[in-house]
Amino acid sequence: MVFLEIGVAILFVAAVYLWFKNREWKIRFEQKVQEWIEREEKNIRKDAIERSARVLSGKTLEKLVPFLDDFPYDPHDIRWLGDPIDLVIFDGYSSDKPEQIVFCEVKSGESKLTKGQNRIKELVENKKVEWKEIKIEKEEKS
Repeated sequence: MVFLEIGVAILFVAAVYLWFKNREWKIRFEQKVQEWIEREEKNIRKDAIERSARVLSGKTLEKLVPFLDDFPYDPHDIRWLGDPIDLVIFDGYSSDKPEQIVFCEVKSGESKLTKGQNRIKELVENKKVEWKEIKIEKEEKS
């Protein structure tokens, strides 16, 4: 009987010890996870700020490019779209002598065309461009 009581007491002490150890490990693990999250959050925020700055400078550059000395088109002939293509140039339009329409994408640094922009480029190169005029009729009031 004494052995049974000693055995139960040892099991109880072992269970309490393991429960406290488990809590300690859980707390340490949660602290490490929290530290990792805080560290990664700083990296993510830094990356987001850098990307945002690049996007904003790119958008600004797109709008200023037509005013550069070596830009080959009259800035008055340009219409800015922004997405999916930056500029549409109606070459000669401001002098009432339009000669061509140019789709222009402005890129800087290591930037590349997106899949959608590449597809649009292919469509233009394959002359898959057309003119469509849609006329809206006025409703007669009774």
